[in-house]
Amino acid sequence: MRLIIGGGFGGISGSEPRIDSAILKAVARARRWFDDLVSGRAASMLEIGQREGVGKRYISRMIRLAFLAPTIVESIAEGRQPPELTAQFLSTGRGDLPLSWQTQEKLLGFADPA
Repeated sequence: MRLIIGGGFGGISGSEPRIDSAILKAVARARRWFDDLVSGRAASMLEIGQREGVGKRYISRMIRLAFLAPTIVESIAEGRQPPELTAQFLSTGRGDLPLSWQTQEKLLGFADPA
C-alpha cells in the first residue's frame, strides 16, 4: 500500500519525479531472459529459473515485461509512471500484458484521458 500526498504523478502538481529502479531492473532482467531464450543461451524458462534460483512460474510472469511499450519504459525511467504502477503490480499483474503498446498504455494509466 502506498500513501500518495498531493495527487498526480510524474511532475504533475509540482511533485518531483520518482524513478522506480525496481521496475527498471525487472524490465532489464526480463529483456535479458527473453534474449537468452531467443539466442539459444537458455533452452527454456525452467533452465533460466534454475540458473537464477527462482521458479519457472516467476520467470514466465516476469518475462512478459520484455514486451512493455518503449514509451512506458521511457516514462518509468523519467519517473513519470502512475503512483500505483510498481514492480509488484507488474509482476503479479491482472492477466497477461497486451501485446498492443497502445492498449498497454491505456491499461497501465499512461494514455491521455479522452
